[in-house]
Amino acid sequence: MELKKFIDKYAIKPNMPFERVMVFIDGAYLRIRCKQFGGHDNIKWSNLSWTFIRMFNTYATNPFNANLIRIYFYDAIVPETDPDYKTQDKYFQRISGNYAFTVRLGTLKKSYGKKYRQKGVDILMAIDALTKAYQNQYDTGMFLLGDADFKPLIEAVKNAGKKALGIYYKPTCPKDLSDSFDWRIWLSKENFKGFLEDKP
Repeated sequence: MELKKFIDKYAIKPNMPFERVMVFIDGAYLRIRCKQFGGHDNIKWSNLSWTFIRMFNTYATNPFNANLIRIYFYDAIVPETDPDYKTQDKYFQRISGNYAFTVRLGTLKKSYGKKYRQKGVDILMAIDALTKAYQNQYDTGMFLLGDADFKPLIEAVKNAGKKALGIYYKPTCPKDLSDSFDWRIWLSKENFKGFLEDKP
């Protein structure tokens, strides 16, 4: 890729320093919003990495360019004995094949109402975000999520000396969670649609 095209694609700010960035995605949150606003969750994963870089680089008060270290995607999968296992496994493997993505999976277990519930997903994100913060592997964490249960994690990341940038759909994000972030990027319905392939 030509240098100018590279700079334009990633919105790189000339003569500005780079900062190490890691992205932490609540996969269920992303997929649910994509289905809600776009009708499916066939996401253009190959485009999502540079979308995060552009989000960071174009933030109005941010004096840095993003040195994207890694994108962690957290979700849950049904047991291997479930008929849907192969389909879900294929979906998650497709994510792993894209630049900078690492998929971390909890499990889906049936509750008393026979509906599946996620187990172990939030703790995976908490362990990764905090461990890597204290190991000084990143400077800013970008968190795509919208559940108030993550507020203590965001506070802990900041207490570790890191910055936290929240990415979420504003109308449904709890104020306590929103207020915990250092920076905020509000996603619109059109933004979620833009993450998707044309066909499911």
